[in-house]
Amino acid sequence: LEGSDQYRGWFNSSLTTGVATMNASPYKTLVSHGFVLDGEGRKMSKSLGNVIDPNKIMDTLGADILRLWVASVDYQSDVRISDDLVNQVAETYRKIRNTFKFLLGNLADFDFHTDQVAETAMTEIDRYFLGKTRRLVKECLEAYEEFRFDDVYRKVANFVTFISSFYLDFTKDVLYIEKTDHPARRAIQTVMFRMTDALLRLVAPLIPHTASEAYGYLPHHDALDVALLRMPAVEAWDEALEANYDEFMTLRETVLKALEEARAAKIIGKSLNAGVTLYPKGKVADLLERLDVDLASVFIVSQISVRRDGYGSFKAVDVSIDVEPAPGKPCERCWTVFETLDEDGLCPRCAAIVKG
Repeated sequence: LEGSDQYRGWFNSSLTTGVATMNASPYKTLVSHGFVLDGEGRKMSKSLGNVIDPNKIMDTLGADILRLWVASVDYQSDVRISDDLVNQVAETYRKIRNTFKFLLGNLADFDFHTDQVAETAMTEIDRYFLGKTRRLVKECLEAYEEFRFDDVYRKVANFVTFISSFYLDFTKDVLYIEKTDHPARRAIQTVMFRMTDALLRLVAPLIPHTASEAYGYLPHHDALDVALLRMPAVEAWDEALEANYDEFMTLRETVLKALEEARAAKIIGKSLNAGVTLYPKGKVADLLERLDVDLASVFIVSQISVRRDGYGSFKAVDVSIDVEPAPGKPCERCWTVFETLDEDGLCPRCAAIVKG
């Protein structure tokens, strides 16, 4: 590991000498890095007063955020640092940390050794996110092998944002509402455990203090510390299923836009107040035929119907959508709107859980 000034210095002279005397390089791999400049790209100096003290960053934000900044930059060329740039990385760090908190909070009653659910018993959407986790592992391990730490940083940050805005959102209904040992809940927890385990191992070289702290809260963990674990193994996943649900993400974004327009027009309040009608055509109709997914659950609406004839008021490519208030009243426990509730204001599902 050498700075870029050593292209004509130590590693050049040692390479020349090694080849001349031993007919071999004195090292197997060499990684060179640039220099750290201030936020405007100037060399740091006391006279300019632009020196960024790493100790000050560690004292105020912590060592892990400084380490994460180092991982976030393309070190092979000169890099810039400033308070603003470090704060941007600190925001990404908070997203990663908060994701760990959510995952661990929902795994508190889960023992992977006894409660895990086989993939064959999972829903397609569960298996899709398990596959996305395995893709992340594969791509991050490849990046580590090639010293592309900034790629690891970006891939982890993007993955955390992706699961937080989708999987960790719509699964709350099952996690919070169903009985503790309900198969659907245990399946989601199985995916979450594997996500957490993989993420902890992948980020341990970048933010070791945070990874070690979070691993200590992972239920029934096997090792003393995450630092004693190997990187996660690369496992196969269903790429055809992944392609289908990648395509489904476009439909989801369209439905979210339709819901947002309805919310802005004061047709609905929150999404659970909505009843949605989809009018799929062409590729979207073909996609829905291929999928086995609870649309109301993943769109977080109370009611949904699919009609092959007609058109909705919100139009997009190969699909149009109508959003209306769902008829009925919200369940006191799950907030989903039903036309019929019991005397306690509970829907049939919640009544069976509470009274059963």
